[in-house]
Amino acid sequence: MERYLKRLGNDVWRLVKEGPRVPILTPVQTDALHEISYGVAPDTFDVIINFKSTKEIWDVLKNLYQGFEQAQDKKLSTALNEFNNFKALVGESLDDSFKRFNLIITKLSNVGTVRSNHETNLQFLNGLGRHWSTAKMIVQGDRKIHTLYLFKLYGELQAQESTVLKVCGDLGGPLALTARTP
Repeated sequence: MERYLKRLGNDVWRLVKEGPRVPILTPVQTDALHEISYGVAPDTFDVIINFKSTKEIWDVLKNLYQGFEQAQDKKLSTALNEFNNFKALVGESLDDSFKRFNLIITKLSNVGTVRSNHETNLQFLNGLGRHWSTAKMIVQGDRKIHTLYLFKLYGELQAQESTVLKVCGDLGGPLALTARTP
C-alpha cells in the first residue's frame, strides 16, 4: 500500500506518514483517507474507521500488518535461526528440502533480511547432508556459486539427484553398517 500511496503523489504520502501540518481536512487529506479506506479489507476498515487523520490510520495499519517492534524482532530471530540451522530431514527429498528452505528465505525477506546468493547457496548445500558431499564439492568448485540463484542451484542438484540416491541406496544409506557372518 505504501508504494501505491507514493504513486498518488508526494503530498499524499507525506500526509499519511507525517500527519497534517494544519489540523483541517484538506482535499489532499480527503483523497488520502479515501484511498486508504478503499485499499483495506472490510475487517481492517472496521478497525480504522474511527480514526480521523491519515497519520493515525497509517500507524495503526503498520502495527496490524507488520506487528509491533518486539514481534518483528521475534520474527527476525526465528527466521535467522531457521536459516542458520537448516538441515534436510531424514528421508526428505531434494524437492521437499528446497521448498522448506525457500520458505525460510521468504521469511527472511519478509522481515527485511536478504542474504547473498553465495551465502544462501552454501547454507542450502551444507544443510543437505553428507550423501550430497560429492555434488557439493562439484558445485562449490565452480565460481558460479557466488552468483547463482538458489532455484538454478536446485536445478543443477536435481540433475545429480538420481546418482546421489543410487549411491545412497547401494550403500544402504549414509550410515549403514553391514555384518558378515563367518
